[in-house]
Amino acid sequence: MTIETPIEGLKININKVVKDNRGYLCELAPQGLTGPFFKAGVKNVHTSVAVGRGTVRGGHYHHRNTENFYTLAGTALWIFHDYRATSPTAGKTWGVVLGAEDTCIRDMDSHLIAKGEMAQVVVPAGIYHAFCPVTDQTVIVLVMASEQHDNSDYVRPAISEVPGAGEILARAGLKL
Repeated sequence: MTIETPIEGLKININKVVKDNRGYLCELAPQGLTGPFFKAGVKNVHTSVAVGRGTVRGGHYHHRNTENFYTLAGTALWIFHDYRATSPTAGKTWGVVLGAEDTCIRDMDSHLIAKGEMAQVVVPAGIYHAFCPVTDQTVIVLVMASEQHDNSDYVRPAISEVPGAGEILARAGLKL
């Protein structure tokens, strides 16, 4: 199932979760490697770890790179902003809670492994993305990228410079 977001091209695929008394099995590529992101070719796989409630990680967008994210441990607030000048959603900012366990944030979209939803977020080039833990639990994110790491492909505005990000953080009880 694909969740539509308010930002064009930003997709959240909900993949299968199988739960038993030992834990969870979460599908990361339910179409195998024939899904559209994987067919384009994965050139970098890494993890990003945020330690401490409200610690912002990511905080950038790319000129060329498309990234595929999975929040595997902890629960994070994700913030996205469309910096693409020619996009019909240019200037739009959106937040969503993704991760493992439920939180007390009730007025935001959320997709949680504990509720049977393994969120796979596909972020095209030109869309700012950042995440931060909403609890004291460490957040571990698996990232698959369409390009090798290249510093010249990054644009890194501070989260305080992203329109609407402060309001989204405040709704989650976090500060800039």
